[in-house]
Amino acid sequence: MGKKPRSPQHRNLGARSRPRADEVQADLALAARRAEDDAELVDALATEALTPAQRSPEAVLTTYDKLTAQIDEYRRCALAATAREEAARTREEAAEADRQRIRTDLDLAAQAQAEAEEIRGRLARAEARLDERDAQLRDREKAAEAGFVAEAKRARAALDAELAELRRGVSAEVAAERERWVTERTEALAEIERTRREQLADAERVHAELAREHQRLATRAQQLEHDQGALRGQEIQLERRERDLEREVTARAAAEVTALDREVQILRIQYAAAQEAVADLHRQLAEREQALLKIGSSDPAHVLDELERLRVRNAELRDKLAARIGDEDLDRLRWLEQQNRELNSAREQLSYELQELRGAALADRINNLQVKQLADAERHFEVLTRGYEGRIAELRSAIDILYQDRPDPGTPLFPRCVAMDDDPALDEPGEVSGDLPDLAVLARSLQTTMFAEHDRAYRLNDICVLLGGLAMSRLHLLEGMSGIGKTSLPRALAGALGTDCAVIEVQAGWRDRTDLFGHHNTFERRFEETEFLQALYRAQTPRHRNRPFFIVLDEMNLSRPEQYFSVLLSKLENDDGVPIQLVTRGDGRAPRQLVDGTSIALPPNVWFIGTANQDESTLEFADKTYNRAHLMELPAQRPWLNLDRRPVPALPPYGTDALRRAFKQARRTHREEEKAVLAFVADLAGDLHEHGRAVLGPRVEKQLRTFTPVVVAARQGDPTGEQPEYGDADQDGRSLAADHFLATKVLRTVRGRYDVTVTGLGKLREAIRTAWDLHKMAGEPVRCVRLLDDEVHRRES
Repeated sequence: MGKKPRSPQHRNLGARSRPRADEVQADLALAARRAEDDAELVDALATEALTPAQRSPEAVLTTYDKLTAQIDEYRRCALAATAREEAARTREEAAEADRQRIRTDLDLAAQAQAEAEEIRGRLARAEARLDERDAQLRDREKAAEAGFVAEAKRARAALDAELAELRRGVSAEVAAERERWVTERTEALAEIERTRREQLADAERVHAELAREHQRLATRAQQLEHDQGALRGQEIQLERRERDLEREVTARAAAEVTALDREVQILRIQYAAAQEAVADLHRQLAEREQALLKIGSSDPAHVLDELERLRVRNAELRDKLAARIGDEDLDRLRWLEQQNRELNSAREQLSYELQELRGAALADRINNLQVKQLADAERHFEVLTRGYEGRIAELRSAIDILYQDRPDPGTPLFPRCVAMDDDPALDEPGEVSGDLPDLAVLARSLQTTMFAEHDRAYRLNDICVLLGGLAMSRLHLLEGMSGIGKTSLPRALAGALGTDCAVIEVQAGWRDRTDLFGHHNTFERRFEETEFLQALYRAQTPRHRNRPFFIVLDEMNLSRPEQYFSVLLSKLENDDGVPIQLVTRGDGRAPRQLVDGTSIALPPNVWFIGTANQDESTLEFADKTYNRAHLMELPAQRPWLNLDRRPVPALPPYGTDALRRAFKQARRTHREEEKAVLAFVADLAGDLHEHGRAVLGPRVEKQLRTFTPVVVAARQGDPTGEQPEYGDADQDGRSLAADHFLATKVLRTVRGRYDVTVTGLGKLREAIRTAWDLHKMAGEPVRCVRLLDDEVHRRES
């Protein structure tokens, strides 16, 4: 095999780091042509892991073209997305133009209002002129009284006629002008309102379309980013593939050079062997010449005959020698020849296996190189992913900062509270009576009104206890079985008093104050106003701020009020005047009733009424809540009242101040009854602590002093016939206050105490009966006895 010249590509291969596609193709073609002549290189290529189709430059170029076309497609998509963004921006500008037109219409409305004010001014000036004419008439009358009576009468008649005519003309002109102005104003306002609604609808539709377009653009942008990342990965793989091809071409060129070097070495060995053969021939020629010199001048023909004779002799000697070889030697010679052939065959087999192993090693090296490339690509993708995630986090932080630092001044942070400011019905001060109500008359009027207007029958004793609770605490707890009217009682009470009542349904998942008041939605830049917050704000509007306002927390013990109601529990116990902060900073239009646009105060006209069912789905109130609240348990059966359902005169709308003054007046009037109930409870203090482990604290005593006079004042007089009576019809105001307060505020603490025995409960019951008789209380302590009997029955069963 002759030596082939090396191409310029092979000479410059080491000087280039990244060959072009045509150069790679030329190198591959040259290597392929040379591989056809080298059997070892063909065998090595046959054992490689890559297929010829994968190693062909056409496949590489096709992949590269596909990637280039995909890049162009992504660029076209990006241009289309940019065009859609421009269209969305154009729509936003159109919406801004619509808003500008709306503002112009509002300015026109303001101008129309200014014109109306000018018309009012003209009317005022006309009335001033009329007053001036009246003054002139009075002057003329005075002159007529001085001596011109007849002339004055005529002048007065003429002036009266002229004045009447002038008044009719002015009145007609004013009426026509006012009617025209009202008509124009109504039509203008209707047109402006219709235009505003249409433009707002168009603006909302445009905003919705813009939002959807932005969403589509964002989704498309994410897809483009993902595709660009994949494209970048494919480009990296293509670059690495090109480097692999370059290394492969370099390796094949090196193999080609090695084969050529081997050929050169073989030629050199052959040349040396030829030189040695020439030297040997020269030596033989010299020897022949020396032999001829030794023979001397003998005849050459004789010499040739002698040589022929010697050859024949040598042949005979060889024949004789061959004839002397034995059968064993001949077999051994044949066996050695067979072994020689087998060894040659084994050597060829081993040589073939060696070539296969070399090819497998080359394929393994190529596979290891590909695995390393894939690992590098994976690490690169991880780096890109972390970079994109960091960038996304930065963009989100920037968006949050922009939303926080650039609020829309036209969007109120509390939209529903602002809407209440704009409500004319809530902006008008409510009329309240400043008269001091008679609590006895008030209690019976409430019973009659609730029965006639709201179809709710309640016992007079329960209404008297409720009024006493209003004076004692601003937190009420209504307990009892479901369906007995716990939620209906505050509604009927609010309707009878001519005020309002808001019912808030407590959820089982409430845990903190945000469940009660709401929270700030940073993304939408507004406060999520709960129904409770709206009710608390409505109680402070001019319509209700001077009237009692009731907020009912329906099923208050579905969750723990000590958690979600803790702020108000502290405020009701000791109000320091500091408002409850809702947000740290107010944005947009601030509601008028909020303090600094960020906090809400606890208004003094609000009472909180919580209803509670005692079943497996509810929680037990903590002592902290019981101690601060007024507790009532409605009877399981509604009473029958001996009343008709004819309409009754409505109660005057008593204000909060009037009710509080009535409560203070009752305390001044019924101080003796208050002392009697305090003495009754004080006599039981020892027995309560010994047998029931109950302690009378300063808070309980303060509540008793406030509660008792109001119940006594409201219970005066004979009640209407009620069925059933529940055993307390014979109680007067003093005994009713003592029985209810002792049962709900003191004896309630003995429930479930492990250190209170059944015997102790019995002794406590006897002590209460004895003290009841000793202090000459009316009726029987039915509530205290019923509570102790129920507790004894529960422990025994």
